[in-house]
Amino acid sequence: MNAFRARSIRSMARRILPRLWRRLRLAGLLLGFLVVATGAEAQEPQAPISLFPPTAPPPELGESSEDPGQSPSLPSGSAVETPQYEGIQVDNLSELDPDSLGILDLANGGLGPKVWDGSQRPRIAALLRSLPDRQASPTLRSLTTRLLLSSAKAPGGTARSDGARTVADALAVAQAGGPESNDFLRLRAEHLYAMGELGGLNRLLDLVPQRVDDPWLAEARVDGLLLAGRDAEACGLVPGLLARYPQELYWSKAQVFCQFIAEQADQALLGLDLLREQAPENESAFFVLADGFISGAAPDVGDAELTPLTLAMLRKTGGTLSMDHVETAGPLLLHGVAGLSGGDPSVRAAAVERLVEIGALPGERLSAAYDALEFTEAELSDALNEVSPATGVSGLHGRALLYRAADRETLAATRAELLRAVFLSAEQEERANALARTALPLMKQLAPTPELAWFAPTAARNLFRIGQFERAGAWLSVLRIDGLKHPESQEAYAALAPLRRLAGGRDPLSDDVGETEERTSAARRLLMLMLSRALGQDERLSWMDVADTETGAPLPRLANLLALGDAAAAGRRGEAVLLTITALGEQAPADSHPLALGYAVSALTAIGLGGEARALAIEAALAAGI
Repeated sequence: MNAFRARSIRSMARRILPRLWRRLRLAGLLLGFLVVATGAEAQEPQAPISLFPPTAPPPELGESSEDPGQSPSLPSGSAVETPQYEGIQVDNLSELDPDSLGILDLANGGLGPKVWDGSQRPRIAALLRSLPDRQASPTLRSLTTRLLLSSAKAPGGTARSDGARTVADALAVAQAGGPESNDFLRLRAEHLYAMGELGGLNRLLDLVPQRVDDPWLAEARVDGLLLAGRDAEACGLVPGLLARYPQELYWSKAQVFCQFIAEQADQALLGLDLLREQAPENESAFFVLADGFISGAAPDVGDAELTPLTLAMLRKTGGTLSMDHVETAGPLLLHGVAGLSGGDPSVRAAAVERLVEIGALPGERLSAAYDALEFTEAELSDALNEVSPATGVSGLHGRALLYRAADRETLAATRAELLRAVFLSAEQEERANALARTALPLMKQLAPTPELAWFAPTAARNLFRIGQFERAGAWLSVLRIDGLKHPESQEAYAALAPLRRLAGGRDPLSDDVGETEERTSAARRLLMLMLSRALGQDERLSWMDVADTETGAPLPRLANLLALGDAAAAGRRGEAVLLTITALGEQAPADSHPLALGYAVSALTAIGLGGEARALAIEAALAAGI
């Protein structure tokens, strides 16, 4: 008995003492912070307290069962791109636990099977509900998508804590029952829907077992298929779902659409008559488009509110939309606008341009959309003079013309001049990310040479923007060499050097401050120092060198930042990513307080997402005017 008690005490000590030590250490750090903050006199601490979460992964991450040779971090060139979903194999065991469904593992952009380990389900659910639907940051949007699509055990589940799930574990989750048993899956799907991540949403919902009874998930699945032009698959689901949810008018309208495209006119007309008696008055677009099926004429929906179903009807009837619809449509509906078969190709191109800008479509789609616009040979031959307010060619048409002209140009200097013009137009109209992605194949064909030193600043900025650090560095080298003879090149090199440092360059930030430096330049220096230190880089520039700088931006959501530090230090990867996103909000990173950005960059580095941290830092630096 004594031996048994001794073993029990030793086992309890092994469990409790590490936790007690961590709590005492946290309490000590917090007490030290409070003493310093209140100005109380106290003995100097033995080591300074770091402003940020640790920039090295905590021990808990090193003890994970994940393959140590794999990292959740992507190269910076991929950190701002939409994940590729083709050819992904999914663990069939996860079908028994719908909340753990996912399509991305570590090998293809997921954040790991233990991404939710250590997090409490109610907290994660609350964070998911507070995520912004639209994000100005392509880096954070890509990271959000990868997190929501990661194949991982749901937080707070009943699976074994060592990560080795068994069929019994999965069945226990599946049989838990209750209307809330699939809430985690639905929360993720709802946000993918709001973000406009159509490809990922469709792949995820394709995996949902038929036994899952959720009206919203059922409608979202058919919506996604219709927006992707997969009408036959969508219509194959409609009869069964109409039988399951007969009270929902959505399914009656979907059945009418499916009957029209199946040339079952009599059944469709009968269903349409019944709907006219039941549907509310705000469904006018549906009936206008249904009349288009009957008459065979391309309908005009005017300013009616669009839905995935009405966009599918518009695509089938050859109807048209105005440019106003592109400006007001949500990201998911833009996929439907981009897939229309008739009407003005400029409307489709504008929708694609918006989707490429936020990272929901690859740049190749925008190149194809530009190719669909018609220009004369004279316009293409003299594009630089054609694009101006005087000629009326500007905005979307101007960018398309300049891009098309650059694409066919063979002289390097002329192509560079055309690209500089298209990049300038894109920056002025908030389409810089879209054009940088789309023009990358053309940029790869331009060799960085001293003869193109005038183009080097534009080339470097846009390559840094999409994570092409090596190519950007080659253009900076051109500036550095050309700067030996030309002061303007040396000045341009000095202005862009902070981007190279944030990308991992060896040269520290300059601590040479001119006497006439403007307030905005001082704010940029503070931001650069904050970001570089958050990445774990030592700098000659000190905090006191920027002590008098006013930040301008407020520091909201302080509790989120403090929670972010805790989550990153504990290695709760998924929770830390959600807190990063909610702490920065929907605005561009450069509009956030420098301390919030510093916390975000440091936390991402700490949880093994160094590539994403650098991409976010550079994104903020570019938006700040570097």
